[in-house]
Amino acid sequence: MSKKIFLFILLLVFSTLGIYSQIAEKKTYTAVKTDIPPKIDGILDDGVWKNIASATDFIQFRPHNGQAATLDSKVKIVYDNEAVYIGAIMYDPYPDSILTELSRRDEANNVSTFGIYIDPFNDAAVAYGFFVTAAGVQIDKKADYQNNYHPEHGNNSWDAVWYSKVRLNDEGWTAEFKIPYSALRFPKKEIQLWGINIIRIIKRYKEETTWNFLDAEINDKNSQAGILEGIINIKPPLRLSFIPYLSAYAEKSSEKSTWGFSYKGGMDLKYGINESFTLDMMLVPDFGQVQSDDKILSLDPFEVFYGEKRPFFTEGTELFDKGHVFYSRRIGDQPAGFDSVEDSLKINEKIDENPVESQLINATKVSGKTKKGLGIGLFNAITANTYASVWDTVSGEKRQVLTEPLTNYNMIVLEQSLKNNSYVSFFNTNVLRKGNYLTANVSGTQFKLVDNNSMYSLSGNLTVSQKYLPDTKADIGSKYYLEAEKMSGNFKYGFLYFVETDSYDPNDMGFLRQNNESLHRMFFKYDIYEPRWKIIESYNRISFRHSSLYAPRKFTEFEIDMNSFTTFKNYLSVSFDAELSPVESHDYFEARVPGRVFIKPPAYELNLYISPDYRKKFIVDVYIGYFQSITTNKFTYWYGIEPRLRVNDKFNISFGANYAHRINDKGYVLDSADIYGNPIILFGNREVLNLTNTLNLNYVFNNTSSLSFRLRHYWLWVNYDEFFDLQEDGYLTASTYTNNHDFNYNAFNIDMVYNWEFAPGSELLLVWKNAIFTEADKSVKNYFENLENIFNAPNTNIFTIKVLYYLDYQMLRKKKHL
Repeated sequence: MSKKIFLFILLLVFSTLGIYSQIAEKKTYTAVKTDIPPKIDGILDDGVWKNIASATDFIQFRPHNGQAATLDSKVKIVYDNEAVYIGAIMYDPYPDSILTELSRRDEANNVSTFGIYIDPFNDAAVAYGFFVTAAGVQIDKKADYQNNYHPEHGNNSWDAVWYSKVRLNDEGWTAEFKIPYSALRFPKKEIQLWGINIIRIIKRYKEETTWNFLDAEINDKNSQAGILEGIINIKPPLRLSFIPYLSAYAEKSSEKSTWGFSYKGGMDLKYGINESFTLDMMLVPDFGQVQSDDKILSLDPFEVFYGEKRPFFTEGTELFDKGHVFYSRRIGDQPAGFDSVEDSLKINEKIDENPVESQLINATKVSGKTKKGLGIGLFNAITANTYASVWDTVSGEKRQVLTEPLTNYNMIVLEQSLKNNSYVSFFNTNVLRKGNYLTANVSGTQFKLVDNNSMYSLSGNLTVSQKYLPDTKADIGSKYYLEAEKMSGNFKYGFLYFVETDSYDPNDMGFLRQNNESLHRMFFKYDIYEPRWKIIESYNRISFRHSSLYAPRKFTEFEIDMNSFTTFKNYLSVSFDAELSPVESHDYFEARVPGRVFIKPPAYELNLYISPDYRKKFIVDVYIGYFQSITTNKFTYWYGIEPRLRVNDKFNISFGANYAHRINDKGYVLDSADIYGNPIILFGNREVLNLTNTLNLNYVFNNTSSLSFRLRHYWLWVNYDEFFDLQEDGYLTASTYTNNHDFNYNAFNIDMVYNWEFAPGSELLLVWKNAIFTEADKSVKNYFENLENIFNAPNTNIFTIKVLYYLDYQMLRKKKHL
């Protein structure tokens, strides 16, 4: 190791442990205790708001980082034994110009916004964000060390029960908050010292301002918060709440003459074990209201990743993201034996029912952090035995086929927070199936060290996977990486070394497209945060990547990638991306046969994305792309348009049309063996069309009630005109094979949801879902003829009504004593 690298690591370690320190200037606000809490009506005429100091002198984060805010704001904070209260005045000399578009909860469209981040442990690890738009819509989120600080960006899946009101007046607009202590986690001590930052977004100016200055060049935003003091002698309340639910379903398939009806009931429970740890439990869950997946048919050999949309698995799961070994979609996923049921049929047998999802019985998670910064996360979920039903068409007898045994999913995470948002963590996942089935275990550690100025970081990971059947030797694999990065400033750079062995497999509870990889990557960035010339901000990156197999150590790919994203002063945003593979790539996965390689010629790819100013009533996003093989006649082009119309502050429409066309694309068709047992791997030259249309209609009645309609049609058309044999050297030679492998695939979905939050934390949901999936051997290239075939295909309609009611122990206790 060179002397410079040694000194770099030493500096990171010393600064992380606090041996080297530099104190940044922070504003301080002193909260005042009140015996009479304000009425949350947004008027700010309560006596408690009089004669209290205000947090003022806001500073721009964008567009002019460090300059004074264009408009003044005044914010006051008081507290009692139950909650923290915030009163804010956002002055505006043109109140009729304040943007007030309505949206669903946790969304901010074309609207001004005010909010506060609270970091009760003042360790810059997690800040709780509470925001309200000028239209009165609540947004709550967590900003962790990854710093998704903007209320419109990042993961807004965390939800709390709190209270807010806004008012527009001749001076601008006002907001009033009540944030119960049950919505926060804070240490049990006499004197509280919280990190806070206050945010105001003036949408018509595209201006973001903060109370405590945020330096745009410093990546870590939580550590740049101010201080809230003066809160003393408060006690963390008993945090206990229940959300029981009832749901009813009516389902009709066009292939059946009668409707099917079903009912469900269950409950979510949330319990504060102490001031720092919370237990979340879901009993007999129901996710009928969740939006349908955007299904696609992939032609490559890898599994398709679908994002998690079920609320329980998206809320409060930050700790479980460590090591990227937790993919919650595995829980309640398609049974492992789903496809094998048809192969097990006997003479005269047919499938009566074959569930596409395993039945989730319950799920539990415990998470929190000790006073010394040790984060602990525990997760458990259980799915029941899942059976397919098969019946004999002659005798009428039925039998059950086990497609997925009772399965227990577990994860534990320990993470010690260090200074400067550094951390070191340990994690373990375990999947245990009842009976003589596969058991999987994944364990690992991960760390990140950041210097005191949040300028440099060193991160790494080591993960080991184990899979075994009872009384058999475990199949063990590993993954590890080390990355050094300059993470702040205009000019950034970094280097990554990454390895996944050929036997590493976390997929029983995680997600991995492929293993057996050794990768080196170096990148350079130059970002512009201050407006100059006609540019407001610009982010530019170039990276170099060299990859090979881990075993045997064989070259796979070298790639150069360049990307630039720029926003101009007319708020037109342009993104340009260029990728170059200057030498042949060696693909060891496309052939689907271990050890066999497919040689891909040098190629390049270009992408351009243009997005105009979203403050306009009508805008159109546009993207185009082109891929070209340098030495062959293979090429692909794609484009997309997405017009958006804001009819008024309640109703908006968007439509997305995305088209891709591959010419002379070569890929796997099938593999078999000749009469001598030698493997034959057949590839085909194909033309591929892919068209996806998506229509979204949203009508928001008020800040608690909305109606959304989403229609999506995905069409994939594949036509083969020539076939090839894959040779041992990875190249293709002409084949005499002539069978037909052309096909059409369609996925058509409608999701319509009415949502009414009739009380804080309580909801009424009315849902309609329509689904059509078709796959045909015949090639129909005409889109409208294909569309006609879809509407003649079997379809399923599901109607759901679901009621959730929030019950809070503190609320019930208070009512009892009245």
